[in-house]
Amino acid sequence: MLDEIRESGKKITVICPVVGEFIARNPEYLDLIDKVHPGAGAYPQHEPAGAQDNEQLTVFEHDMT
Repeated sequence: MLDEIRESGKKITVICPVVGEFIARNPEYLDLIDKVHPGAGAYPQHEPAGAQDNEQLTVFEHDMT
């Protein structure tokens, strides 16, 4: 589908977070995102790797005391 959009010369506004994640993992499609209206799901925010794991471990350790 994204290849067809590229061929048509159109741009996309990303509303679906699944599409945003797909494009984040396949940066060859970044040029398809409309720069004026990228949409809420266009550039997903990620926590640094392991940040959430440390927080969960701290909660677990606290529960064990």
